[in-house]
Amino acid sequence: MLKWLTRYRYANGIEKTYGEIVRQARRPELITNFHVTDNIDGRFDLLCLHMCLVMKRLKSKPELTRQYCQDLFDFMFLDMDQSLREMGVGDLSVGKRVKEMGKAFLGRLQVYESVIEVKDAKLQEALIRNVYRGKTDFSEYAERLASYARQIDKQLADTPIKSIMEGEFVLLWQ
Repeated sequence: MLKWLTRYRYANGIEKTYGEIVRQARRPELITNFHVTDNIDGRFDLLCLHMCLVMKRLKSKPELTRQYCQDLFDFMFLDMDQSLREMGVGDLSVGKRVKEMGKAFLGRLQVYESVIEVKDAKLQEALIRNVYRGKTDFSEYAERLASYARQIDKQLADTPIKSIMEGEFVLLWQ
C-alpha cells in the first residue's frame, strides 16, 4: 500500500471503495451505451456521477461517515492529481486543474443529490449539462443514463453502509 495512504483512518476501505467506484465508472459499456465521450472529461463525469451516488448513500448516516466521506473525497483528488501528472500536465498547473475539478465535483454532488429521487427530468437536464456539455441532441442518452443512475442509487440504498465503507460492495447494471 502507498505510504501516503496510511494517514487515512479507513485506509483499506477507502482504497477498495474508490477502486469499486472507478471500476464501475470505467466500464466500456457505459461509454458505448450512453454515448459518453471517451476522453478525460467523459471519464471524469462518469466517475463524478458514481462518486456522487456513493457519497449520497454514505451521507445518509453522517454520524458514522462524515470523516470517511472527506477521506474518500481527498483520496479521489489525490488520484486526480497523480493521473494528471502521469498524463504530462505540468507541475505548475496541476494544482489549478485539481482545484477546478474539485469545484466541478462539488457542484455535481449538490445537483445530483437534490434531483436523483425526483421523478422528473431534472436529473436528465443535469446530465445533459454536465456529461453531454449542453448538447440537447443527446437527451435520449441522458434519459437512459438518468435511469441507470437511479438504478445504482437504489442498489446503494439497499447496501449496508459498513459494506460500502469496507469496499465490500459491487454495483450491478441490469
